[in-house]
Amino acid sequence: RDAVIEQDCAINVCAVFGGIDILVPDNVNVKLSATSIFGGSSNKKASQKDAPTLYINGLCMFGGVEVK
Repeated sequence: RDAVIEQDCAINVCAVFGGIDILVPDNVNVKLSATSIFGGSSNKKASQKDAPTLYINGLCMFGGVEVK
C-alpha cells in the first residue's frame, strides 16, 4: 500500500486453488480484467481523477483476486 506509482503500469496475476489480495495506494485508478473459471474477481477501489492507472489482468481458476 505504500508504493509510489507515478505512471500507468500493469500487473498480471493467476490464482489457482487460492486467492490473491492486492492492496493499492489511494491515489491510483484500477482497471481489473480477469477470466474466471469457478472463481471470481472484485475491485473495491474508488476511482480518482488525474491519477495513474494500474491495469490488472488475471486468470482465476477455483480461486479469486480482490483489489482493495
